[in-house]
Amino acid sequence: MFSIVLKKVLLIRMKWTEKKFSFNLQTNPIMKNFLFLTAILCLLASCSNDSDFDPLLIENSDETVPNLKMNPENQRNYFDFKGKAYYDVLVDYQSNNQFPNSIDQMSLQIRYLKSHIEKKNTQKSKIIFNDSIVESIMADPDNCMINIVQNSQLTSTAKGTLINFLQGLINHRQLDFTTSYNYIVGYEETIIDSSSFDEDESETILTITSISRYSLYSEAERKDKDWDLSAGNKPARKFFSTNDASIISIIALLQNLI
Repeated sequence: MFSIVLKKVLLIRMKWTEKKFSFNLQTNPIMKNFLFLTAILCLLASCSNDSDFDPLLIENSDETVPNLKMNPENQRNYFDFKGKAYYDVLVDYQSNNQFPNSIDQMSLQIRYLKSHIEKKNTQKSKIIFNDSIVESIMADPDNCMINIVQNSQLTSTAKGTLINFLQGLINHRQLDFTTSYNYIVGYEETIIDSSSFDEDESETILTITSISRYSLYSEAERKDKDWDLSAGNKPARKFFSTNDASIISIIALLQNLI
């Protein structure tokens, strides 16, 4: 609407200008060119005013500013409460300690979490979690995870599906939480609807998926808070890449869960 009005005003002004000056535009090319350029500039200005946003700026804004809106809960998972319990322990720990930004800090956090996670098999020998285990998981998360799952008491079918799920989580760990959430919930649906697993195996797998959801959510939530705190300041350099800390924790806790 604004551009239409502006064009009408421009036409009236041009007619008024032609009447005011007593010479023919065709015999005065300088004035004619001047009026033509003025018209072009006004039309460009009207197009600019009709646009209320810059798509490129909005796209960049979405990529830069974290915006965590999703809830990590999945009510279809009967063992969702175990993931929530893990989340509460993690939040409690990080309320008194900073988010891990070194191998040593990562080890301390995992030891705290492991002490609050009920062991699935109490007959297993206790392994003291240390920095070297964190380093080995960081160096080869796939093989570390596979070795733990393969040495568990799960059936071969349960081992296969769990390994596939965790490999997907590892390979796509740098995706945003919304994508990870949909991936995890989709996998949970297949386990819930499947008749291939007994109650114990279903509980084990759904507990791992629940903890995975809440672990990734916690890191995304922390990223949101860090963004708010660092607004206008240069963010501190991170030792772990996006979601690496969550993946390391999930793999490290497998021995307590299977």
